[in-house]
Amino acid sequence: MNNGKMIFVTGSAMSGKSRFGVSQFKEMDRVQYLCTNEDMDDKTLNRIFFNERSKHFRWDIIRNFSVDKHPVKYKEYKCFVLDNLADWIYKKTISEYAARVEFTEQDMQSFVKELMQAITILMNEVTKSGGTIVVISAETGFQPAPFDVIDNIYREALCTVNQRVANMADEAYFSFSGLQLRVK
Repeated sequence: MNNGKMIFVTGSAMSGKSRFGVSQFKEMDRVQYLCTNEDMDDKTLNRIFFNERSKHFRWDIIRNFSVDKHPVKYKEYKCFVLDNLADWIYKKTISEYAARVEFTEQDMQSFVKELMQAITILMNEVTKSGGTIVVISAETGFQPAPFDVIDNIYREALCTVNQRVANMADEAYFSFSGLQLRVK
């Protein structure tokens, strides 16, 4: 694994994104797993625990990680998995728009700018320190446009951020049916 690199992985639910992200560091010690939810997939946890037990590696899991609020330990770790960018964006969408009745295109642009600033800072800090980060996100492009206003805001923000992050990445993969296709 080269240092100072960002890998982006996207795909639908249960497509193997997290498995692929974890596998990028299966031979690495001192990995920080940045989980944007409280709960983690049992299969992902088992992979991490297997690496820890069988190889005596240390993987630290941060639950409820928020890209814009939680610092990562750039000096202590060189390998990071951010799982899942889409979940973080959904939480931000709910907190920003759930109580609002309307929004403008300018509001959307400001929201996406705020999201991109946070993720760009995270990616730049990791790669500048010589670390590697795998950013996992969901792909929403195969679903019809939602009727719910909040879901529509989320979808637009996620699609825009995914496109920008993929363009910034050194490598990008599309995950489907447990397979990953390198697209960049």
